[in-house]
Amino acid sequence: MKIEILRTLFLNNVPVTFQEKINVIPEYYELLRERLKVKRIVGKNFVRLGNPYDGGYIMVDNFNISGGGIAYSFGIANDVSWDWDMVQRGYDVFMYDPTIDALPFNHEKFHFFKEGILGIEIKEQHMNTLENFIKLNGHENKSNMILKMDVEGAEWSFLSTVTSETLSKFDQILFEFHDLTKPKDQSVMNATLACIKKINQTHSLVHLHACNCGSILVLDDKILFPDVLELTYVKTSNYELVDDENIYLPISIDASNNVVTPDVPLGFWNKKYNNVVKQHD
Repeated sequence: MKIEILRTLFLNNVPVTFQEKINVIPEYYELLRERLKVKRIVGKNFVRLGNPYDGGYIMVDNFNISGGGIAYSFGIANDVSWDWDMVQRGYDVFMYDPTIDALPFNHEKFHFFKEGILGIEIKEQHMNTLENFIKLNGHENKSNMILKMDVEGAEWSFLSTVTSETLSKFDQILFEFHDLTKPKDQSVMNATLACIKKINQTHSLVHLHACNCGSILVLDDKILFPDVLELTYVKTSNYELVDDENIYLPISIDASNNVVTPDVPLGFWNKKYNNVVKQHD
């Protein structure tokens, strides 16, 4: 199998894409794709919340305020557009980021903490677990909450230790998965696959979007596999879901993270060979 990486650099503000060969295990990406199959959701529509480009997320239009009206948002930086849209739907948003001192603006339904998420508690680094945050906020008995997590790779530490019981408290979970195309040793690959297997036990993937800011793996000139993926999961028991090989990505309300370069076509992602590289060229 021929394996290459597409990388984009900016020269005088003009994007230039080039290819390089790398050594990875192709079977690993086949297993990743198998565990990242997208389900079609029946009777529900998608909506986009947050910025029209980077900072926006595709969600299922099913905001069940009676289930608690609580959202957790990890990774803020200077962008609270998603959090603001959640407030407009009646949610209190519990916001976490250890890299900033304050939010761009405040609201009575914004609850900010200068802390970050990990799989273990490290007090001196202001890092804690989701279980502890839920307990500290008095949300142990809440259900159908919303979770958004863009934490630059810390999602793997989180997923490695979080329990299925904790994940089941959330109706929708939005992730950015990072570092997917970088060469890894076998233990890291096994751990990544185990993390995805864990979330698949309680939730189903219903939307997938490629971030166009990072590198893209090309397998046999047929399959694009981005280094960063944006994912929308729903709690499986709350929805009617079906398998569908004809789901084409991106969808109409997706948008490029980087406005300078075009969106990445994942094509018929659920099919073994989706032949999107030719379209991408």
